Amino acid sequence: IQLSAERLEMKLGDRLSREDAEALRRSTGMIVSQVAALKAMVDDFRDYARLPAPEPTRLDLNALVGEVLGLYEDSRVPITKRLAPELPAVWADGAQIRQVIHNLVQNAQDALENVRGAGRSPAIEVRTEPAGDRVRLAVSDNGGGFPEELMARIFEPYVTTKPRGTGLGLAIVKKIIDEHHGSVAIENQPARGASVTVLLPLAKAA
Repeated sequence: IQLSAERLEMKLGDRLSREDAEALRRSTGMIVSQVAALKAMVDDFRDYARLPAPEPTRLDLNALVGEVLGLYEDSRVPITKRLAPELPAVWADGAQIRQVIHNLVQNAQDALENVRGAGRSPAIEVRTEPAGDRVRLAVSDNGGGFPEELMARIFEPYVTTKPRGTGLGLAIVKKIIDEHHGSVAIENQPARGASVTVLLPLAKAA
């Protein structure tokens, strides 16, 4: 569909009046964007439905967080790292926890799209710390928070606050963490914004 729309624009664009060519460009642009949105939805559904069983090993969570956040160095939203020194290793599948971090950071970024217009500077914080026999990973933002009516269902598939969201990002996070015998919780912060907290089990003794 996308390729056909792009070819149609290329083939007819030079044969139309300026007004008609602009209308064609807008229409094909809308088709391309909708196809991209559908592809993202299919990809998310595939990730959710076919999530393999985790293959846990000793994992340096701080190192993984630093590696993932390195991909966001040019992000439009500043991300602050508060990583506990000498954090104990966790027992987790590195590839799957990488996806968890990505999903949480992207979710926070999406929540901050309209913050500048509200007179605030958007900000994200990623924090790690020991938590008894677990390690805590928290991703917080200063956006508008989650609607109270969705809080009880926010980890269910297809529940979303975004006009173009698939509603699978947090569902994938929940599924991954459950299969790691961990826990995930979400809360709205008093000073506005939201925080998602993940608890992962410590690595087995060597």
